[in-house]
Amino acid sequence: MDNIRIDTGVKRLMVNDDPTRVIEFNPEDVLFVERFYALVKTFQEKEIEFQNRIGELKAHEEKDEYGIPINTPETLQLAIDVCNFLREQIDKVFGPGTSQAAFADTQSLDMFEQFFAGITPYIQATRSNKVAKYQYKKGKK
Repeated sequence: MDNIRIDTGVKRLMVNDDPTRVIEFNPEDVLFVERFYALVKTFQEKEIEFQNRIGELKAHEEKDEYGIPINTPETLQLAIDVCNFLREQIDKVFGPGTSQAAFADTQSLDMFEQFFAGITPYIQATRSNKVAKYQYKKGKK
């Protein structure tokens, strides 16, 4: 039987040179891009809530007899909540298991920043190329 090959545009990125930790996504898929930008918007909205919680925690700077802030458990819980929220959202956009492939069992806010910094250029480059094809070329009809 004859067949055809279709380049679906899927990108496969290995995390930390570990072939067992691979992230797959298709920056050419408009549904993926729609989900990605919805995630960005959702996070921007959620960030206000997180910032308010941080402000409340910083308003109480009491320390215990060892010099440790008494709201340390609440501060840690906030970090856990943010990490869990981001993992959930990443798995919604990129597919189940993506967070585990990217971050393993580690919970660190810095890792999410690195993840988005690493992924976003692929999405922006692909989208720029797609949009450029449809833009009016000066001097050409």
